[in-house]
Amino acid sequence: MAADRYLCFDVRRPPGGRPLLWPVRVWKVLYPTNRVLKLNLFQQAILGLARARCQDSSEMAELLGLDRELVAFIIATQLIPNGWMTTSGSVTSQGERVLEEAQDASEEVRMGYAYQDAISGNWLPRFTEELPEIEAKRVDERGYPVFLRDLDSGKEDRPFRLNHFREDALDTAALFDAFQRYRTDHDHAKQRDDELSARVRIDSLSFVEDSAQPMWLWTWIFPDEAGAQPWLVADPFGLQQAASWLRKPLQEVLPRNDGLARYIADAVGETRSNDLSAEEWLRSLENQIDLTLLADYNWSRKVPIVEGYLASVLRRRSVLASQERSWQEDVTSLLIETHNLAESVLQWLLKQFSVDVRRLPDRSQDNKWTKEIAVQTLQALPIAQLDDELVRRLASQNLREIRNALIRGNSSLKALMFAALLSTIEHSDHPFLKLSADELRLTRLLDMADARNKKAGHSGSERIDIEESMEHADFVIEWVQIFKGWY
Repeated sequence: MAADRYLCFDVRRPPGGRPLLWPVRVWKVLYPTNRVLKLNLFQQAILGLARARCQDSSEMAELLGLDRELVAFIIATQLIPNGWMTTSGSVTSQGERVLEEAQDASEEVRMGYAYQDAISGNWLPRFTEELPEIEAKRVDERGYPVFLRDLDSGKEDRPFRLNHFREDALDTAALFDAFQRYRTDHDHAKQRDDELSARVRIDSLSFVEDSAQPMWLWTWIFPDEAGAQPWLVADPFGLQQAASWLRKPLQEVLPRNDGLARYIADAVGETRSNDLSAEEWLRSLENQIDLTLLADYNWSRKVPIVEGYLASVLRRRSVLASQERSWQEDVTSLLIETHNLAESVLQWLLKQFSVDVRRLPDRSQDNKWTKEIAVQTLQALPIAQLDDELVRRLASQNLREIRNALIRGNSSLKALMFAALLSTIEHSDHPFLKLSADELRLTRLLDMADARNKKAGHSGSERIDIEESMEHADFVIEWVQIFKGWY
């Protein structure tokens, strides 16, 4: 019988944290990566000419359009010392090899690891190139592993191990969705930690084996000191403080695992009534928070997608308001969730007030779509609330993105807004036609979207100001309520 395998990435123990072993199925994957070439463009061009028996530096310079002294400098200080060219101007065998490598368009293939949650079957938004395995010191009388925490003191860790494995069909599309989230999370983590290792870069992949290895990831259950949620699950890979994508499947397991519920309740560390099971008590904490947060927003329950993001924004805003010192990760998350909340309302509008996609030019016209055409399209709409600034800022939207917004509702906020404005053509009762410009404040919504894209997007590098993030959240919380009569 194969020994159990455990993985522990370098994740610090959060305050009050209790260790937890999370079951995963680890898949070996092969993916191409761009080969790091030894030659730069100038070196490659000069070696290529030398191999073609053009060995005079002046002639090379003329053919390449370079200064003769630069060509002579590259030959004397780079090509000859590296052993790629002789002093007489001939290409050496080593030079032939590096030249062939530079001209070879094939890619280097590397092996990495993808992780499938053994509880939910979902792909975890994490990818690594190594497996940091640890061994248990021993197994206790119940069959659970015991790990040595400190060699000098002999202290031990006895993590709760979730013994739950399920088989699921491979969903490659979902795998790449997970990779996109991994890329976003890694980029945000890189802003906080310049020494963070480089992320795995995958454009395509193949599975090495037709089966995965069952393993356990070391993570932590810890109380949410800010009070937004009673307990959290630490990110086993350390990119974020907490992993929402683990907390949800764990909640679903609680009713069937009272031992786990007791373990989490002990981590939270609050007194519970003897009349309640550990699972019931934890659920009651969740319900109290939801009731507190949503007491004034009962209308949101009619639209689950809006309700979910609204609850998240309210929680995160509450956390920041209670902190003496804010984490940049929390500030960033508030702005991202605020943006998601605004998008969810526009998505709802497009479902309630749909418009025929044939109102737009067909795909063959994508390359002919210009800002001028976009401006004319917006100005022709039966809505008086469009000022020149709003039209100008929306006119840069890609036609393909607007079409995706109409068909699938998964485009950017600006494309969703453009599409929602188009739907006023077919619906005389559309909210955009009933609300005033001061109530709609669509330009203000674009300001929020620009802040999110600039400071919290994939390439965002600017530090987000907590006051700015809170102001955007307050505005969007007010904005989503102007549609209460239509939800």
